[in-house]
Amino acid sequence: MSTSSDRLLRALTAAYGLVFLASSLQNFGLRLSFGPLDFYFGEPIWQAGAGEAVIGVLLVAAALREGRALYWTAYVLSVLGIAFGLSSGRVVGAAREIHLVLVPLATIGLAILAWRRIRRP
Repeated sequence: MSTSSDRLLRALTAAYGLVFLASSLQNFGLRLSFGPLDFYFGEPIWQAGAGEAVIGVLLVAAALREGRALYWTAYVLSVLGIAFGLSSGRVVGAAREIHLVLVPLATIGLAILAWRRIRRP
């Protein structure tokens, strides 16, 4: 039976993965436009895009499969990716600003994972 925290983690992880995949596309040079909003990375970094694609796929897979080890692997890799991105001087403008979305999603997801670990040994 699925609990509300399981459903929340699944939805959050899927959304988090989609943000990583969108960031990946932008680092490959694609522009994402939503109505009047035109969001793009001024200095795309294809190597970062490749890493973000892997992390995004892992996060979406974790949301679909709901395996404990896959969740933890995906979240740990995402945190490492975020830390690498924030520490790079090449990550500027919108590429840096997307971390305003990624960091809270990572924090909430990790908190839910930790809570689940405490509640279910």
